[in-house]
Amino acid sequence: MRTALITGSSRGIGMEIARELNHAGHKVITVGRSGGSIKFDLMPKGAPEEFVKKLPQIDVLVHVIGGSQGVTDTWASSADWQKVWRLNLGIAHDLNRLLIPSMVKQRWGRVIFISSTAPKLKIGYAPYCSAKGALDAYVGVVSKEISQYGVIMSAVAPGTVYTEGRYFSTLKGRAKKDFLSHYLPIGRLAQAAEVAKVVGFLASDAASYMAGSIVYVDGGAR
Repeated sequence: MRTALITGSSRGIGMEIARELNHAGHKVITVGRSGGSIKFDLMPKGAPEEFVKKLPQIDVLVHVIGGSQGVTDTWASSADWQKVWRLNLGIAHDLNRLLIPSMVKQRWGRVIFISSTAPKLKIGYAPYCSAKGALDAYVGVVSKEISQYGVIMSAVAPGTVYTEGRYFSTLKGRAKKDFLSHYLPIGRLAQAAEVAKVVGFLASDAASYMAGSIVYVDGGAR
């Protein structure tokens, strides 16, 4: 049985990925600030190093954790930008450098990021969008170093996903119609389970040639 670690998995996409991987037969470990099988804040300096001491061998690592950290101003301080970058990429890199070496040693592993369509569409808050753009570049470059050892790093870039309580779940009437007609040719929001199915594939043996791939699950977003 392979063991999967999922960060940022207390709800939405992360929760659905946990269900999908559990259904596929993985032993699933989830971690988040607000919940999960392990409740732990990975943001502070040194936190990832402390966290991995609690872990068994990890075969599949899924980085769901991310967000804007409330930093919406392009001209925010560098310190605020760094908070956004740490949440979206820095924590993941810390976990990767601690966990990937054992995957390399066993010559099998899967590392999957949840990215975003924001860099492709060039929409959204600049700190967040640029962090996800850096994430995409990271996946492409790092995968070249580790794929020869059977460790496949990839990413899924979802479009607008329905999550209860989030902004897009509250759109109704004309506002919802205008948004869908302008941005989503498919005419609806994604369901988290649709994203999780793709992650499930990328976590499997069948994804052995997906090194550096960024898979868009965006309903044709434009």
